[in-house]
Amino acid sequence: MKQRLKAEDRKTSILERSKGLFAQKGLHGVSVSEIAEECKVSPAVLYQHFPSKEMLYEAVIQGFACKRDDYVDAVLAGPPDFPNVLYRMTVVFVKSRIADPDLVRIELRALIDNSDVSEQFFINHWQGLTDYIQFSLKEIQQSGPLQDIDGRIAALSYVGLVREIVLAQSLQYPNQTGELGVEYLVKNTLNLYLRGLGLEPLQW
Repeated sequence: MKQRLKAEDRKTSILERSKGLFAQKGLHGVSVSEIAEECKVSPAVLYQHFPSKEMLYEAVIQGFACKRDDYVDAVLAGPPDFPNVLYRMTVVFVKSRIADPDLVRIELRALIDNSDVSEQFFINHWQGLTDYIQFSLKEIQQSGPLQDIDGRIAALSYVGLVREIVLAQSLQYPNQTGELGVEYLVKNTLNLYLRGLGLEPLQW
């Protein structure tokens, strides 16, 4: 006789199995019946754990959150200057993203689905980096060595560069460069960014 999963284990299984469907088809491209079939449960059981498809989708993407504690560790792990802290924060962020390529696929699908839930989540997901950049550039400008720069635009520009790293690692060349490759790509990309701002690049 097949053993029944406990409620929490069943919920975890549903989240894990539905993640791939959302990554492949997006929120609007997959039906409740497809999700139930993939999760090997009835729609009724699915609704016991998640009252709607949207709530299941939200639970899936919330599971990908990069915790602020991770950034705190990165900030405290070395030299406190802007380039070094941003480098460490970016490495933490990129590694958290490429650990599961389904997250990247869900984010790309969300651009098509036009989902308010996923849009807000991914804005929040990048916010640790963007907030730090804006705050730091404002401080640097006040001390004089930096030209007048719009901090928000500068932060979004960096997000675009980092997204390229995430895409390359997650979708094109998975598991080929390893952790050293991520750090190499981040440092090169960050140095390009720093030079564009008129700041000194990191030394190798």
